[in-house]
Amino acid sequence: MSHDKIYSEVLLDHNRHPRHSGELTNPDISMDGANPMCGDEITMYASVEDGTLVDVAFRSTACAICTASASMFCEMAKGKDFDHIHQHDQLMRKLMHGEKLEHDERRALADMNSLEGVSKLPVRVKCAMLVWETWELMKQKLKEINKV
Repeated sequence: MSHDKIYSEVLLDHNRHPRHSGELTNPDISMDGANPMCGDEITMYASVEDGTLVDVAFRSTACAICTASASMFCEMAKGKDFDHIHQHDQLMRKLMHGEKLEHDERRALADMNSLEGVSKLPVRVKCAMLVWETWELMKQKLKEINKV
């Protein structure tokens, strides 16, 4: 697969100018995630209120795919309730498994559609999914501390 099909302009823009990159002041939770296959490392920060992700940010030392995916995740998730984020998680997993998406599902994914080419390279799927896997760990921890 050519690099052009994987590294779209949207993906490259999110990598070069990541949205929500940095730390939050006084987050409710932070969580580290890593993908040793690629060397990606990410730390996510979140502020939560009444089942809504009020604010979210990340820091990463990661490849373009991982950084872009984290940027897209944060853009989608900020200000949204956990059900909304869960629905997008399911759509992202379908996209990464090469499953057919309906028009409304593609529209919901917005910029995340630019990661579709990654699904053809299984070792790189882990790069795109690291932020989602880290979010799942954060969500479990939030449940443990009764923030959800």
